[in-house]
Amino acid sequence: MVEKIKDLFNLKNVLNQELVDYIIIYLRKSRKDAEFGKDEPIEKTLERHEKILQDWAINVFGCKIPEKNIFREVVSGDTIADRPEMQKVLELVEKDEIKAVLCIEIERLARGNTIDQGTIAQKFQITNTKILTPNKIFDLDDEYDMGYFEDGLHQSRKYLQYVKKILSRGREQSVNEGNYLASSPLFGYDKIKCEKEKGFTLVKNADAEIVRKIFDFYLYDDLGTREIAKKLNSLGYNSPSGNLWDDTMIRSRIDRAEIYAGYVIWNKRKEVKKYINGKIVSTRPVNPEYKKCIGKHKEKNAIITDEELKKVELKRKKLSVKTIPSDYQLQNPLAGVVKCAFCGRNMSRRPYTMSYVKSGVIHKDTLLCRTINCKNVSSDLDVVEKRILDYLENKLKDYKYKLKTYNTTNQKQSDKFLEEKKQISKKIESINNQKQKCCEFLETGTYDEETFKIRIKSLNEELKSAENNLADLDKKIKNEQNNQYIKSIPIIENCLKLYKNATVEEKNKLLLSIIDSVYYRKTNKGGRWNTEARYDFELEINLKI
Repeated sequence: MVEKIKDLFNLKNVLNQELVDYIIIYLRKSRKDAEFGKDEPIEKTLERHEKILQDWAINVFGCKIPEKNIFREVVSGDTIADRPEMQKVLELVEKDEIKAVLCIEIERLARGNTIDQGTIAQKFQITNTKILTPNKIFDLDDEYDMGYFEDGLHQSRKYLQYVKKILSRGREQSVNEGNYLASSPLFGYDKIKCEKEKGFTLVKNADAEIVRKIFDFYLYDDLGTREIAKKLNSLGYNSPSGNLWDDTMIRSRIDRAEIYAGYVIWNKRKEVKKYINGKIVSTRPVNPEYKKCIGKHKEKNAIITDEELKKVELKRKKLSVKTIPSDYQLQNPLAGVVKCAFCGRNMSRRPYTMSYVKSGVIHKDTLLCRTINCKNVSSDLDVVEKRILDYLENKLKDYKYKLKTYNTTNQKQSDKFLEEKKQISKKIESINNQKQKCCEFLETGTYDEETFKIRIKSLNEELKSAENNLADLDKKIKNEQNNQYIKSIPIIENCLKLYKNATVEEKNKLLLSIIDSVYYRKTNKGGRWNTEARYDFELEINLKI
C-alpha cells in the first residue's frame, strides 16, 4: 500500500513516516444527517470517523496525521460556499501543497449540486491530488476511478434530496400538531419536551413579564421601538444577550408576535436563491403562503391575546406604508464607509427638517451612531466627509513624493514575490520539521547512525538552497512598496477627480472602491460656548489599495 501511494505521489525517496506531511484529513458531518434517524451526537460521529482514519494512517504509514493537517466542520449547507473548511482544503489543493485528502468516504467531499461536484473533481484532477478512503484510493486521472467517483457523488446527491424531502415532511406535520420546532426557545419562554407524545412546546418563564411590557408599551402607550428600548433600560430589565436593549431587539420581539400569541409557524422566511451581479445570493423574504397553526402553548402560555395580535399587525401595516417616492436616491455618501469606533456599528445620517430652523438657518445633516447609550458624539456629515477627502488628497501627495524620491530603479513587479516568499518560508519550516523527526527516529532506533547522517546532509542542502532563495527574494520585495505607489496614484486621482461632480450614490461607490473602513471617534461635545468641538474628532482610515 505504501509503495503504491509513493508511486502515485511521485515521492519514492520520501520516508514512510514523512508521507503524512503531504496528506490532510477532511471530516464533515451534516446537521441534517443528525436529524434523520441518528441518535448519536454530531461531535461523537466526527470523533469516531477521525479514529477510523487515524488508525488507517498508523497501519499504512506508521504514524498519525498531524493535527495541523486535520480539517473538521459541522454544516448543514450543501454548497462549497457554505463550507469554510472545505474552502481551505481546496485552497491547499490549488496551491499544490498537499498530495492527497483522506476522508471516511467520497460523499463527505461533495454532496451538493453538480456544479460544486464538478468544481471539486476538476481541482483534484488538474493538481493530480489523490483521494484516500479506508476502502479505496481514487486517482482522478484514471478513467475508471473518475467514473466511480462521479457515480458515487450522483447517488449521494439523490440520497440528500430524499433526506430533505423526508425531513421537510416531518417538520410540517409537527407544526400541524402544534409543536415548536426552533432549536432554541423564544425569549420569554423555556422549551420543554411534550409529555406522553413527540415534539416540544413552550412554557413561560420570568422573562415573559418583559415581553408583556414590550407589547404594552407598543400597543397602549404607542411608543416606538427606540423609545421602548430606552424605557426597558431605565427600568433595569436585561435583554436576551444580557446587554442594553436597542431598537433592533425590540423589533425582533414584535416580529414574533404570532408565537407570543400562541401560534407556531412554518416556512415564513423560506430561502430563495437569485442571481445578483452574477453571483448566487440566498435571501429570506417573507413568504405570503407560510403555514400558521395553533401551538400547544396557546391555551396556558400565550403572552398576548388574538385581539392584541391583530392590533400589532394593523399597526405594523400602517407603519410599513411607503412614505417616500419610489425613485428615492441615496442621501448619505458615507453609508457603509464610516463605523463607530466604540461599538463597530455603521454610522447613520440624521437629516434635519424645517422644524429645526434656527435663526433662519437649517441645521446641516449629522453623522451619528444609533446604538442606545453609545458615548460617541455626532458630527456634521459634511465635516467628516471633508476630513476623509483631505486624507485622500494628502495620501496622494505622499505617494507621489515617495515615488519621485525613491532611490531604486522603477521596475514592473508582481504580487508573486510575496506568494513565493510564503511558499519558501513554508518549505523551510517543513525541512526543519523533517530534521526534528530525523532526530526522533535516531533516538527511537528507526534510523541507524549512517542513515541519519545521509538524511540530515540532504535536508541541510535543501535548507541552505531555500534560505538563499529567500534572501534573494527579500531584495526584490524591497521594491514592492514602489509598485504600490504606481498602482495607487491613478486610482486615488481618478476618485478625487470624479468625486466633485458625482451624485451622492456615485460618491458612495467611489469611496467604497478604495476605502476598506473608517472608524470615527468623538467624545468632546460641542455647543454654544464650544464651537471648536465641531472639528475635534478622530478618524482611523484603512484603504483597500
